[in-house]
Amino acid sequence: MDIITFGLISASVILLSSVGFALIVQVEGFLNIAHGQMLLLGAYSGLFLSNLGLHIIPASIGAAIFCGLVGALFYGLLFRPVKAKGVLVLLFTSVGAAYVIYGLVGAIAGKRMLAFDLPLVRAMKLFGQPFMTIYELAIVIVAIAVALCLHLFLAYTPAGKSIRAVADNEDLARARGIDPLRTSYLVWFVASALGGLAGVFLGIMGSLHLSMGWQQIIIILATTVLGGIGSLYGVMLAAFVIAFGIEIGLIFVPASYRSGLAFLIIVVVLLVKPQGLQALWGGGRDRTH
Repeated sequence: MDIITFGLISASVILLSSVGFALIVQVEGFLNIAHGQMLLLGAYSGLFLSNLGLHIIPASIGAAIFCGLVGALFYGLLFRPVKAKGVLVLLFTSVGAAYVIYGLVGAIAGKRMLAFDLPLVRAMKLFGQPFMTIYELAIVIVAIAVALCLHLFLAYTPAGKSIRAVADNEDLARARGIDPLRTSYLVWFVASALGGLAGVFLGIMGSLHLSMGWQQIIIILATTVLGGIGSLYGVMLAAFVIAFGIEIGLIFVPASYRSGLAFLIIVVVLLVKPQGLQALWGGGRDRTH
């Protein structure tokens, strides 16, 4: 029962953070290492709003919106000016942005570990066994709802279709009257907001510390590779595979090997399916720009 509980919770956090990361990969074509620090920023900004007296729900929403705005700002100030210089420059710019966020949060919040001050609750029971607390259940429900809403947004809204068009072929999308710049700002806002929300959830389930962003970006990278670069649905599935694989693996090895377990799962799966989990249904497309 513990494996199911912790697997679902971990998968929910990984899903929220990895989908945002994969969205940027699809549209911008590079690995945004600074995305991990959006979880750090989301967790600490959520704690700040909570300490101001806000309920955890508006505090979480406020933190997500704040991270979304920071992500859009970073795109306009840092990434857009160097976009034409290539993927490698964008990658190193993202590393620099990650250290900026890390340094600012550390300077303001300090290096000590912190935690959300939430009322203590008992775990609900399933078949007579402790299953989840109300906080944990809410995290799982929100993650599933966000994944569903993201699918509906991308599939049926004009903005979502614009994102898909730019991801497939930016030049063709521009020829069809789509503004790639506005689309990029939207993608960075949505992706960073999802990362910030994942950070709040990560903080609720444990403690807040400055290394959480660096730790999570390793898991996010593993999930994205496993799901298949360019496949959001593959990443969603990979979040559950990684989460449950890690929880099962932790029965045999210490928790400090969590990242190592994630990459071990990648190696095993990619030996069977080199294209990642997207190969199960032929999802994902090669970028044309």
